Amino acid sequence: MPHALELKYGLTAQELLDAIDRRFRLKVALEGAVAEVHFERKLRIASREGWLTSFEDHDVDGMHDFTVVTLEGVTIRVEVKTVRNGVKPKVELQKTRAAKGDPSSRYYDRGHFDVVAVCVGRLTGDWSQFRYALVSGLPSHRNHPNKLGVMHSIPEGEETEPRWFSRFQDVIDAYS
Repeated sequence: MPHALELKYGLTAQELLDAIDRRFRLKVALEGAVAEVHFERKLRIASREGWLTSFEDHDVDGMHDFTVVTLEGVTIRVEVKTVRNGVKPKVELQKTRAAKGDPSSRYYDRGHFDVVAVCVGRLTGDWSQFRYALVSGLPSHRNHPNKLGVMHSIPEGEETEPRWFSRFQDVIDAYS
């Protein structure tokens, strides 16, 4: 049975995959979706194992990617990103476009989300591997103190400032 996308576009699954593979921007978008699916898998497991009350994904422009509710009833807003290409891991925290007339709207407000979950699969080959940071610990934009800085290095260890966590449970504990 053909997939709905094969029927919609009149292409085979292989032709669709080839089209993605030949287009850089499309692959970047796909990698973002892959990261979100892997993160949602982690949330489903956490809910099943009983250390999260609930979660909701948001595929809405201008909104964070997930809302998580801890066992203590704390609500945490999570933005999922992928690590940038390069030798040293880093993440870019800015929106794709700015609103007309306001170039600073491309930068995230410090209160837009609470935790950033960065998929490091592009570097490690394991797309289920993430690093996590609390937004409250990340530097502000140099020209807009109420906005997040754009580029953030992701150090290897966890005893760094700002602190980056390897386990989602640990960042939840640090937030609560």
